Amino acid sequence: MNLGSRNTKKGSEKETMKQLTSGARQVLKEPILKTLQEGSVLSEAQMETLLLDLVVEDSYGTHITYEDKAAYRSKSGTRSRGVSRGAFNRTLKQARRNLSRCLYTMLLLAYLGLFELTIFRPFEEVAARIGDYRRIRDILAGKTELTAEELESVRATERTIMSALDELSSSLALKSEMSKKKSD
Repeated sequence: MNLGSRNTKKGSEKETMKQLTSGARQVLKEPILKTLQEGSVLSEAQMETLLLDLVVEDSYGTHITYEDKAAYRSKSGTRSRGVSRGAFNRTLKQARRNLSRCLYTMLLLAYLGLFELTIFRPFEEVAARIGDYRRIRDILAGKTELTAEELESVRATERTIMSALDELSSSLALKSEMSKKKSD
């Protein structure tokens, strides 16, 4: 391989990496994801770091060094890109710990049999709607132009999910039916 083709290959790899990280940042701006992230145990920086560490690397198809991942991570509160490798690794460690705690919480609830209670049904329904939304979004992502009907369908689905998320964040969402009746 001559030097010119090596530089071209490196340039196309860099462009692919830019597209992948740009796509990850676009996902972070979606209203449904923002609402979910705000109610989660993950900070915005932790969410972006997890996306870069897992999704972007898998999409890229080869290992990406932590220095390269850190270079593509957004700096908190700025539009500039890149954080130190140490900051990236600390944030990643925090995100993994928070995610692990969340999953242990879910397993604890399952162990206690609490998922069988009706209070979790609305969460299951919203999760199913989000799954449907993602499938629709993935199908439409392959199109270069959306019809007005397709665009309105996506927006209506987003509004429905956002409304359901608002309901789930109310103080009554995690109360038993008896407690809800007593509150009335």
